[in-house]
Amino acid sequence: MACIQINYFKRWRTYQQVILLCIALIGPSLIWTAQATQSQKLPLLIRELRNERGEIVPIKDDIRQLILFFEREANVNFQVEYFPMARLLNHVNNGYGIAFGLSKNSERLQTMQFSDFIYANFVWLVTSSKQEFQFEKIDDLKGKTVGVIRGVSYGDEFDSNKNRLFKVEEDTASHVARLKKLAMQRMDVMLFGARESDPREVESLLRHMQNTDKSHVLNTEESKFTVLAKPLRVDELHFAAGLHKHDAIIKRLNVAIMRGKKNGEISRILNKPK
Repeated sequence: MACIQINYFKRWRTYQQVILLCIALIGPSLIWTAQATQSQKLPLLIRELRNERGEIVPIKDDIRQLILFFEREANVNFQVEYFPMARLLNHVNNGYGIAFGLSKNSERLQTMQFSDFIYANFVWLVTSSKQEFQFEKIDDLKGKTVGVIRGVSYGDEFDSNKNRLFKVEEDTASHVARLKKLAMQRMDVMLFGARESDPREVESLLRHMQNTDKSHVLNTEESKFTVLAKPLRVDELHFAAGLHKHDAIIKRLNVAIMRGKKNGEISRILNKPK
């Protein structure tokens, strides 16, 4: 009986040693895996904006602060990446990352899921002062050439009428370069998205962009533009991911959006005195 107890004790000691050895070998790798998961960054895809030299213009400080807010509130670590709109949409549809600042339209809703809206942009119509006209509805664009950023959607009504009711001049995302085209009469009107709700404030914003862009010498004709009194539309902007991709993160972002609106933090970030 004593022999049986001794053999059992030996086997138990052996099992303990094996278990401890496994913990010693596997434990560090589990810790490393957990640390790697915590530090892993999720691509946050943002439509690129370029100056006339072709250089990417970084996001403004208020948007950067807004992204930091969502990182904290939704417990996510973003890696900001800039892409032209077509490539950005392709990446989202393929499940690579989450887009920031996308509006909904019928085509996108077939392949993407959207968060609650974060904030709204006004889509303004800008003309040269010589070509100013009254805008009330989409039919007022009949026969005109409208400058748009390549790959950007301006809503189902606009998208369904382009190159039928009016022509579109697609170009790069340099607003200063587009104002130059407007002055050269390569387009009758250009679209410009901004959070400002007053057209005079939008004019001031565009003039500031012209004055701070050192990529070319500004001539007098380029400064003779007008922002029409009524915007084309109010554009609600969202986070977007491919259908059934990043579902858990979109849910966490929705909670953060709701909280940020309720406590006023999103508004405070976006409306800080400049």
